[in-house]
Amino acid sequence: MNQPVQHAKRITNVNLPFYRTRARKAGLLLWAAAIVAMSMPTAGAAEKESQPAGEDRTALIDYLRNWNGNIRPTKIVSWNAGSRQFIDAPTFKLLPRPDAAHYIAEVKQGKQSWKVEFGAPILSLEKVWPQMENKIFTLDIQWLDTAGNTLASENTIRVKAPDWQGLKEPDADWRGAADRNMEYFIHTAWNGKAPYREPNVPVWIWSCASPTVTQDSYIGNFPDGYPMGYPGITLNYYIWALFAYVDRGGLQSAEALRLARICGDWGLKNRLPDRGALPLFPYTTITNGQFAGSDQSPVFTEGADITLLRGALLALGYVDLYRATKHQPYLDYAIHIAKTTAKFQREDGSFPYRLHPETGVVSEHYTPAAGDFAALVRALEPYYFDPDLSMAAQRAVNWTIAAVCTSHHWKGVFEDVSLWPTFSNLSSFQAQLFTQFLCQYHDEDPSFVPLAQRLNRYLEDQFVVFSSESESFIHPVKGIVPVKGPLVFEQYVCWYPMEAHTGHWVRTLIALHKATGEPIYLDKARAAANAICALQFDDGQFSTLGMRYYQDGKLVSDPETGFNWYNANVAASMALYALDAYVKSKN
Repeated sequence: MNQPVQHAKRITNVNLPFYRTRARKAGLLLWAAAIVAMSMPTAGAAEKESQPAGEDRTALIDYLRNWNGNIRPTKIVSWNAGSRQFIDAPTFKLLPRPDAAHYIAEVKQGKQSWKVEFGAPILSLEKVWPQMENKIFTLDIQWLDTAGNTLASENTIRVKAPDWQGLKEPDADWRGAADRNMEYFIHTAWNGKAPYREPNVPVWIWSCASPTVTQDSYIGNFPDGYPMGYPGITLNYYIWALFAYVDRGGLQSAEALRLARICGDWGLKNRLPDRGALPLFPYTTITNGQFAGSDQSPVFTEGADITLLRGALLALGYVDLYRATKHQPYLDYAIHIAKTTAKFQREDGSFPYRLHPETGVVSEHYTPAAGDFAALVRALEPYYFDPDLSMAAQRAVNWTIAAVCTSHHWKGVFEDVSLWPTFSNLSSFQAQLFTQFLCQYHDEDPSFVPLAQRLNRYLEDQFVVFSSESESFIHPVKGIVPVKGPLVFEQYVCWYPMEAHTGHWVRTLIALHKATGEPIYLDKARAAANAICALQFDDGQFSTLGMRYYQDGKLVSDPETGFNWYNANVAASMALYALDAYVKSKN
């Protein structure tokens, strides 16, 4: 029987993972204004203040702790308007005003401050950046007329983050950590706690995260596990990780293969009806026995809509299931998803984000995930080649390079996050998947590798915490939390350094090393894998929310923990297995 959903305890002005945007009972939460346009080149000159005023550090930290609640319309119109951290000196493009004669920006850190003045609406911190410390800073921008009067102003708070300092430690036991995690995952399939149980189905299909240990923590009241599942982004990672465990000779390989087949068969059985705009398409949100979002669920975001391109990502898992089993229905379903998705491709090569599966009405238009469709078509080609699909895949690649890579509009596209203003919620995930795609097919175009390298630097600059000395991780309750780096944040509005996205980055770095041969990529991958291992609890789980951190110089586990996402855990294990095999192949 379905158990009632337990709602998270709300904390005023703090958006946590399971209600990352404010909950809604009908339709999307619309915000007052959007941020627009693209970045421009640098300009300006700098001078240092003689006796600057200090800042209230507590107030700065509180502002960053409540980042989501502080999202406001902005007159910064470049892609980095909503950026939380920078490693490299940023350049901002400002909204131009015909009555503005010049522009002044003041940067402050504690008792230090610097002024930058420029004659065009372009602000670069390049000249002051080397003088700044790796910590929080404020940026006060003013639009001035010919008489020096302030026409407009804007103040934001960001973090200058430390860069890569080299590999300084030996390799951890990556394979051993992955084995422990996969054994935990396999055990939990039948023995874990979940608010809804379907007979003969692993608990992690319907409940995507482990129970919270304490019912009164900031995480929320989920002692029986989270009451939602996202099969479009979980089933494929379950399948891939189980196969990786088998490939490495895991002790429970037979059970792992059985579970992978159960995942595939469950997806074939539980899909949309054979009618409407998206016949037999996968659901992307399921709740307590219901095949769609529910207004009784902690995050009512998608409702009856689905995320179109999640189907392509899931179908990649079905291609691998077919490769391993030769079970034709798996391949047929992947082909069906590819053909159905292609019908929604626009003239420019893009796709809609969310839409109603019966009517085809689009509720949210922009997504940077077109590369997932291209990856699916390429994966199918050894078994099924369709010239029309191949051309559609090429249009998707061309559009992603032209529209997304140039604008950096790597919008977060997650099932439990609703509409945010343009550039206010960028993510590392889709940029990583496309970087891996460019490296995999780099022989087709000499521009792919340089572009992949630039994309990797973008995600490092915006999402990687390289050092425990970084002030980037502002926990919604604890404030600044020092973690063992390098780890990768998921997205601006869910600002946690996660094992999954760090695992994706390990695989991105392996792909870059294969494509370039540059040692720095493999060194970073090794360091990131070590950081994932440091996130592991005694029972084999990895921390999804950065709850293994430094205290008095030692790594400790938060007593109020849990809410570790199963697909995020096994994505990390996949990466550890991949790196272990790759490094051994080089020895």
